[in-house]
Amino acid sequence: MAFAEKLKSALRSTVGERKKVEGEIRKTPWFKEFVKQYGEEPNLSESADYDYFTAWKMGVRPERDPYDENRFHWGSYAENSFGRKIQLKKAGHKTLWKSQLMEETGINPDEIGLKTPQQGQQWLQSWRNKGAATKRMTGR
Repeated sequence: MAFAEKLKSALRSTVGERKKVEGEIRKTPWFKEFVKQYGEEPNLSESADYDYFTAWKMGVRPERDPYDENRFHWGSYAENSFGRKIQLKKAGHKTLWKSQLMEETGINPDEIGLKTPQQGQQWLQSWRNKGAATKRMTGR
């Protein structure tokens, strides 16, 4: 089989797999909740600011978030077979900053009342400064 034919075949199977995954996601309670809350379906396409396809294929499923009126939310990361974290939120996702803050600090910004990227940045800078000061004082 020529390269072009292999590529076409791979693309067809990828498109078919995406449609299958989108169909499965549409059956979830998260999907129904999203439509009810926002009055429209979520963008599940490749252009979305979240990689639903990879999330689903890697076993990530929406879970209830006690900090957001117990609504369903998708996880920020998936773990690949090598144990590496894969970021599922894309540039432009409105809560990407929360994922990044949690990754660096281990602290959920919702737990400490941070609501905006600006608040997160200010808090993170203060947190880093405290860490630097502690290192200077202890020599570690």
